[in-house]
Amino acid sequence: MLGEALTFGQTLDYYASIHPEQVVISCAHIDRSIATLTRAQLRQQSNALAGLLIEQGVAVGDLVPIILPTSVDFLVATTAIYKAGGSPMPVSHRLPESECQRLLELAKPKVVFAQRDWGFPSVYMTTAASAETQGAAAEQAAAHRVASDPIKALCSGGSTGKPKLILTRGPFTVPLGENPIGLALRFEASDLKYSPGPLYHNGPFWFSLNMLLSGGGILLNERFDAHRCLELIEQQRPTVLNLVPTMMQRMLHDPLWHHVDWSSVRIVWHLAAPCPAWAKEGFIDALGGEKILELWAATESTGMTALDGNEWLTHRGSVGKSVATDILIVDEARRPLPPGEIGEIFTRFAGQAANYHYLGADPLETVQDGYASVGDLGWLDDEGYLYLADRRTDLIISGGANIYPAEVESVISQHPAVRDVAVIGLKDPDLGRRVHAIVELYDKSEAVSADDLRRLCETQLVRYKVPRNIEFVPALPRNEAGKITRSALRAARD
Repeated sequence: MLGEALTFGQTLDYYASIHPEQVVISCAHIDRSIATLTRAQLRQQSNALAGLLIEQGVAVGDLVPIILPTSVDFLVATTAIYKAGGSPMPVSHRLPESECQRLLELAKPKVVFAQRDWGFPSVYMTTAASAETQGAAAEQAAAHRVASDPIKALCSGGSTGKPKLILTRGPFTVPLGENPIGLALRFEASDLKYSPGPLYHNGPFWFSLNMLLSGGGILLNERFDAHRCLELIEQQRPTVLNLVPTMMQRMLHDPLWHHVDWSSVRIVWHLAAPCPAWAKEGFIDALGGEKILELWAATESTGMTALDGNEWLTHRGSVGKSVATDILIVDEARRPLPPGEIGEIFTRFAGQAANYHYLGADPLETVQDGYASVGDLGWLDDEGYLYLADRRTDLIISGGANIYPAEVESVISQHPAVRDVAVIGLKDPDLGRRVHAIVELYDKSEAVSADDLRRLCETQLVRYKVPRNIEFVPALPRNEAGKITRSALRAARD
């Protein structure tokens, strides 16, 4: 059976047949309790839930939203969706109703996993997770030999401020014991991976799925807290950590940092945002450079680079060398640039076009036989190490989360007193970048406060997208084309 291509459900049930009583998923809750699930329980509960999904008509090609807090239930729901042949669509349960509804309209689901009514048939985990496996649908789910396609659907605000879904094409089958992504990430069957981040983010979600496919276990947080995170590393002894730089910075600032026993940790993967040098050095000093691994990649599967801490010390600022990826740096006319010159980064994974599809947006720009760009700027050195000059001109990366200015601007501009608005990201020692809104009013004597506009944002945006600061100016600068010059605004304030 080793090396045989199996579906996600078949793979997890194979491991359950070998180690039925082994705990495979744990989640640390806010109240300090820890929920656990054995491999046998995961098999039973996911089969029962998959039966319910099949009865609702879920099949290959159907997107199934999961609008739940990070929890054991989240991954049970994910497994059930795969067993039914559907595709999981993780969604933040904290999204404002209007934004969530727009995403659901794109997905057109037959059923959703949720704790409230979203206007679609719902599976409520509190009752469904304990269902008994019975009936033809559950028996069909137990076979789960249908490969899901697409593999997953991730939500994004989109560069235009309109929501979109990023679909990763399938079919989703993996050779047993030879998961190529797990091997690239250095996962082992004996590993316990700790992901403190929310499962609606691609990093924690995709890393968790691939650890399960590799035969390892998962430790989750209901919500990240640096002190609790350090406690759990001491108590649960994870071997693999999956972090973003904001988490690393907060952990380093916590007094407990200097008292943690790191001996269980084999590797630390960090990704999703540029990492400040001091934070990287802090982890290298504590664990050793060979254990600190950085990954640069996109949800659209355009390619990836990686490097460890020792490489970084000799190539400071780099995000690594190609991992089965062709890298092309081009100028504005899309002409290739030599090493050392900054341009837009176009990549191609394994010599093929990017393996994604958008719902709600136009595809990425491509050049020269499938090279695609997500908008990053950077350069290559003579040894092939990639360096980022910037993440998209306008994109704000705050605490590892992508925030598109147009999305925030579209909300603020709804206020009748607002004539114009520009949203930029300013340097922040904790978050990397913080959201800063610059507002021009129609009537300069209008009694509109920053709190008024912030409350408006809170009704329509998830909390991390709400501006930390709102500044009022007499007029916003525009260039000859009539566009607001965000770069000038940012340069004057950073």
